[in-house]
Amino acid sequence: MSQVINNSIARGVCILESLFESDFQGKTETEISKNTGIPLTTVFRILKTYKSLNWVDEYPVEGSKTIIWKVCGTTLIKIANKYEESALRKIHTIKKDYLETTGKELTR
Repeated sequence: MSQVINNSIARGVCILESLFESDFQGKTETEISKNTGIPLTTVFRILKTYKSLNWVDEYPVEGSKTIIWKVCGTTLIKIANKYEESALRKIHTIKKDYLETTGKELTR
């Protein structure tokens, strides 16, 4: 993403998307900045905000001042669970409507 992004919400989303890459292995602030085109100080500020909201965790690299930032797995699991619950409610509603309309059960 080479263009500079001015909207703070869009910047935050871009930072999360950057952290989703590479099998969620995490990235340094510098890597995120280079990947997104967002200034390093802004990346740091947004990561600290995400950390306070339990969206990301920081992992110091042993023997250096480097920090690897990763998306918080617990938060992702909670989101996935909420999505699954919502999808299942929709499926049950469709099955019920189909049964009421046709008198047949949906089996797939």
